Amino acid sequence: MKGGTKTEPPLPLHMTPRWHGLHWLGAQPLDGVPSSVGAARAWIAIRLGTDVPGVPADTLDTVKLLTSELVTNAITHSRSRDGVLLVRLGVSRPGRTPTIHVEVLDDGSDDEHPVMRMDPDGESGRGLFLVDALSLRWGTADAEPGRVVWFQVPYVPSR
Repeated sequence: MKGGTKTEPPLPLHMTPRWHGLHWLGAQPLDGVPSSVGAARAWIAIRLGTDVPGVPADTLDTVKLLTSELVTNAITHSRSRDGVLLVRLGVSRPGRTPTIHVEVLDDGSDDEHPVMRMDPDGESGRGLFLVDALSLRWGTADAEPGRVVWFQVPYVPSR
């Protein structure tokens, strides 16, 4: 559900596929350290550039930005800080509206679920606001023992 207010049932940590109509391009484990934000962006760019011809540059930029926000949140707010997190990438199957799907799995936190903050004067807290504004939809799902935050971005393939 857009806005991240609806959660899904718990998932195993290894991220069993639960999305129908997606072709999974892979998953990238990352250390829960700040340098992993750039590594996640680079991995997304390589996978989309190699496996999905025709993703427009502006769509790729949006997906990299939103991935950065979710990885940053996982490192900052979850127990994956100085641990491990996982980024998973999928695209819609042929015959469906072209959509890019990204998930970030972390070890969860003591907080209920990620919340969108809209304090224009705050030093942080705008990541999920960007995800909400720039994605088609996003949400969270419990995983055992962590949490998945995901988003989807549609695109029009360039020729």
